[in-house]
Amino acid sequence: MIFQAARISPVLARTLLAERVLDTLNRLLCVMVLLCPSYAYGQDFSFKNILPFGNAKNTEKLQLSIAEAYLDIHTGPGKNYPIFYVAQRGEKIEIQKRRNDWFKVTLKVDSSRIKTGWVHRNAIGQTLVANDPESDGNSETLAKDHRLLHDIYNPKHYMGFNYGRTSSADLVGVYAGRVFTDSISAELQFSEFLGRNSQGIVYGGVMNFAPFTRWKLSPYAQLGGGRIETEARGTNSQQNDDSNQFLQSGLGFHLLMSERYRLRFEYRHINILTSEDENEELETWQIGFSASF
Repeated sequence: MIFQAARISPVLARTLLAERVLDTLNRLLCVMVLLCPSYAYGQDFSFKNILPFGNAKNTEKLQLSIAEAYLDIHTGPGKNYPIFYVAQRGEKIEIQKRRNDWFKVTLKVDSSRIKTGWVHRNAIGQTLVANDPESDGNSETLAKDHRLLHDIYNPKHYMGFNYGRTSSADLVGVYAGRVFTDSISAELQFSEFLGRNSQGIVYGGVMNFAPFTRWKLSPYAQLGGGRIETEARGTNSQQNDDSNQFLQSGLGFHLLMSERYRLRFEYRHINILTSEDENEELETWQIGFSASF
């Protein structure tokens, strides 16, 4: 069996699990530190990313026209920074760079004065593209729908961590995914489990199906498979080291906390394909947190 009854102190088991949780979270944070700066700070908002080399507008930056009655411009990238200028409908701003959910913009007040400040992504998304080289001039494009900004408002990647329980073991893991459509994504998963008689790792991949991704509480289903590697613990353990493939299915809910952050609650049913006459079944309940980028 993969998990068996108790043979060691519950206190010791919890201590070992806490150490594994901290180690796993440390790995995840290291990866996010490496990825997130390039995502948040390394973007170029000039047209050279979408126009062929040599085009006269290659070096131009994206300019936006304010469509709402006004636009608040802050002194820094955060709501706690004061508003120092309120731009009016029809004025134009130019995007310089981005820091998480805030865009640094410049605005020409008159021929001799240029103001520089920060605007939240929600406000940027409702402006209109003023200098789109691909436009026919007869239609208006919201900033959030333009090719240079589309992936910011429709992120394609996500990473997260989760904690869960089986009938006799705790597990902690990380996962990363790629969104292909509004309803379909592929995900890689890695978890470590600590039972009272055994420990090991679980890794695999799943396809997620979420028909209502814009809902505050969005249901999803998943199908996939992978491998589980088990190691015996304790001198009294009857567990043998083992490695088996498995198939899994799951159901869950995403709780949308913001544009980029989600909580998820998940049930997984795992069918372990052993070499014995009967396969083993494993059920887990998990809670997780993820960030899109």
